[in-house]
Amino acid sequence: MKTNTVTFTHPSVNVLENCTLHCYRNVSYSNVPTTIKVGPFDQLVAPFIPVAVVFIYEQSGSLEPIPVRRLQRVLELLLDYYPHLTGRLNIATDGTYEITRIGTGAELLIAKCTDRLDSFSSDTPGRISLMDLPGASNALFGPFDASLEGICRDPLFTVQHTRFVCGSVALGVRLRHNNCDGNGYFQLIRDLAALYRGLKSDNIPTLARPPHFLSYMSDLDMTSDEKQEALAFKPSLLVIDPPPEVTTVPSQPPPHVVGRILRFPGAELEALKVYATDPSTPNNWVSTFEAISALLYQSIYQARLQYFSEDPSAMSPPDFLTPLDFRGKRFPELPPAYFPNALLCLYTSLSHDMLSHAPLWQIAKHLHDLMRNKAPDAGHLKNTLRWIAAQPDKTRIRSGFRYGNGSIMVSQWAKFDMYAGTEFDDDEKPKLVSTPFTSISLVDGLAYTLPTEMQGKAGGDKQAIDVNLALSEPIWEILERDEQLKQFSTSWSPIGVRSG
Repeated sequence: MKTNTVTFTHPSVNVLENCTLHCYRNVSYSNVPTTIKVGPFDQLVAPFIPVAVVFIYEQSGSLEPIPVRRLQRVLELLLDYYPHLTGRLNIATDGTYEITRIGTGAELLIAKCTDRLDSFSSDTPGRISLMDLPGASNALFGPFDASLEGICRDPLFTVQHTRFVCGSVALGVRLRHNNCDGNGYFQLIRDLAALYRGLKSDNIPTLARPPHFLSYMSDLDMTSDEKQEALAFKPSLLVIDPPPEVTTVPSQPPPHVVGRILRFPGAELEALKVYATDPSTPNNWVSTFEAISALLYQSIYQARLQYFSEDPSAMSPPDFLTPLDFRGKRFPELPPAYFPNALLCLYTSLSHDMLSHAPLWQIAKHLHDLMRNKAPDAGHLKNTLRWIAAQPDKTRIRSGFRYGNGSIMVSQWAKFDMYAGTEFDDDEKPKLVSTPFTSISLVDGLAYTLPTEMQGKAGGDKQAIDVNLALSEPIWEILERDEQLKQFSTSWSPIGVRSG
């Protein structure tokens, strides 16, 4: 049977063993229901989308970092706190995602790389780039099957431990996005590292702040009248399966999508924030993320406009989307250490005239207003979540965002402080933490802001940010001549990961 399994191979990386992981204490399974429905936040994420990050730990002394058998034991201790991750996904008749077969197991793959880690270093001394690693780091993860059969059959949680011949280690950790968002993902990684550091002699370590892994409103039980009341609400960001627009079949296949990395040094980011601030009101401000987003939004639109100059109607509306995390003060009903998703996506669309000709500060000001003033308040959000939960067919829920070859999506991963708390041995921070370009994330117009490898070393530019950006191949050719973009992003990966 044909599947959509994606396996990135590399001649120097070989998987030696595949281990099924269970809870360390069998009693952990008694603390969870037989079937766990996900909550409304989680229902908004397609089940075939993973959250995947590679962590590189360099051997600095005589002892090899992260012995695999110790890691295996700690992963099982971790599952005591996240027992639902030993289950499997099921999709109910109304489209609700469920976790069933709890206790089936997570997965640990044990691999070796016959090359040294430093053999994959870039031309910059001491720097390891995502693009330099085997398969642009994809070979450091287990296979992933994005078919409906695969996502319901395979583990929710997989880890690949790859030992380089020099002793250094890569951990490729993948979770399903409809189980957690980026915030929850890094919470789990920090919990794993804390348990690892606490595993001494025969002591069994514990977490000072156990996670909350059941989704908000996952157990909501509404009467018929309550469902009708919930369905009468009109959410600001979601719609029900709007009629498809009339589309034409392209005369030729669309261009390949290429993922590349743009480096924004700290000094250039400070200059960009000044450039993206209204000069008539200097006391106003925009965040680093808003300034980068505005720059990408305008530069990519202008490049696409050149590409589609002979037929502007072939470009979809220039919508902008970004996820917003509702933990904390935005929605205090979520408990501390909340692991599942807590995201809702904000979106907007600017006019051709503004994106083509306006100074950057006007675009940044619009995005600042979107993120600060247009987010749903707690009451509207709660009604939106009830509206999702009440839907009789959840497969019809859609964002109002219009995805296409004119849109852009920017996700703020730099805020996660991805290097903090991820030390395993001797308080050694990882050499690199990054998310790969995969067959699923190579989506035209998708960008992630990420902290750079400077976070994992003493000294250096701690304020620098990398942007992992996927775009249609001919758009990259035009962007390389964009002086405004190159003024602030001083280093571009010379090669990229190509779709297809």
